[in-house]
Amino acid sequence: MFKILIVFLFFMGVLSSCEKEYFVAPPFDPNASVSFANDLQPIFTAKCIASGCHNGAISPNLTAGQAYANLLDKGLVDTLNPKLSILMIKLNTNMPIGKLPAADINKFLTWITQGAQEN
Repeated sequence: MFKILIVFLFFMGVLSSCEKEYFVAPPFDPNASVSFANDLQPIFTAKCIASGCHNGAISPNLTAGQAYANLLDKGLVDTLNPKLSILMIKLNTNMPIGKLPAADINKFLTWITQGAQEN
């Protein structure tokens, strides 16, 4: 009985010490200029729309002309806490197309940190 208790306490300690980091540290200057239309929309178009997911059939609609409004209207972007934006959490998980490259994810973080402008 004592051995079971020790093993149980050990595993509880290991599990309680786990922490999930949602973001990979940027490998480039976070002050770099990022444009929604020129840098982010092409990623949505190539990865999220071309895969058949966020082309209007699945929310959010990330098609050109709709993506910006959908991200902000649905509360997926938090400029006060960019790393914990729902968009950032989703981008850091495995989606049907797989996980985006860190360089692409970092562009989104930079954009949100800079105020998520429609530029």
